[in-house]
Amino acid sequence: MARKTVSRKRKAAAAVTLAEPGGLQGDQYGWDRSVHKRKRLPLVRRSLVYYLKGREVRMQNESSYHHLLHGYTAQQLPSLLKEREFYLGTLNKVFASQWLNYRQVVCGTKCNTLFVVDVQTGQITKIPILKDREASMVNQRGCGIHAVELNPSRTLLATGGDNPNSLAVYRLPTLSPVCVGDDGHKDWIFSIAWISDTMAVSGSRDGSMGLWEVTEDVLSKSDAKHNLSQVPVYAHITHRALKDIPKENTNPDNCKVRALAFNNKNNELGAVSLDGYFHLWKAEHTLSKLLSMKLTYCRENVCLAYGQEWSVYAVGSQAHVSFLDPRQPSHNIKSICPKERGSES
Repeated sequence: MARKTVSRKRKAAAAVTLAEPGGLQGDQYGWDRSVHKRKRLPLVRRSLVYYLKGREVRMQNESSYHHLLHGYTAQQLPSLLKEREFYLGTLNKVFASQWLNYRQVVCGTKCNTLFVVDVQTGQITKIPILKDREASMVNQRGCGIHAVELNPSRTLLATGGDNPNSLAVYRLPTLSPVCVGDDGHKDWIFSIAWISDTMAVSGSRDGSMGLWEVTEDVLSKSDAKHNLSQVPVYAHITHRALKDIPKENTNPDNCKVRALAFNNKNNELGAVSLDGYFHLWKAEHTLSKLLSMKLTYCRENVCLAYGQEWSVYAVGSQAHVSFLDPRQPSHNIKSICPKERGSES
């Protein structure tokens, strides 16, 4: 038995030798060497360094990595966030807010108050609101500040004024007043969108959209007046353009501009009105209407966002989020229903 076993081993060794390149030209017999001998990886690929290097984010995979990261963040972040409440005293509910930096948030309230809160200390600093050149006759009860927006370079802030129909602009980071646009809208401003560092669009409850420009002349004059008087002084500006959204196919009393979102790649401005329509405008030195689109869900369409990466607008309604691409026909609008009812933010 021992001799037979040895003989088999020798035969196996001979077969392997024949299959090797140095053997009796095993390739000419059509033998598959991988059957007899497992292919070994190069030394560098078997190293720990190579394994770790393969896990790093490379430039060619950066886009897919960010897609994966964004999806994972959207799933995990809500469970990681912890709510912290700040006591506001006699101030009413906050309608709009923006982060100024890592510890300061500027807020606009239902009682028409603009203030900055330090999230580390809880300190609240009220900011003087800007008045029209003529005393306003508007009943401000229940109006409040519905929009607070920073320009792309974070050097200017636009919000509502003492008159909720007017646009107020402040300089950052000092929050010193710059100007008030007080001759445009006849009803409250609901939304603001910057289309450049010096031009902003306001959407009003009266169904109009106003284009405002904060020129270098306005900025320099406000600085000069402030330096001379040591008291905050601001200019009064007029709108560059004022356009009404289409009302011919809907109830004119419900054509209120509720939300705006700007696509800086194509210089296009999306607007949502409470009558259930999405409107697209070319927004450069003036406002030119491009199209209007009926939305699938029309109840309380009060928020709008633009996704630069996917080139789509997202409209939040009472119980749905609708995604639309202006390049596609209206029947291609896709909607989802959030787990928690309501999507008004």
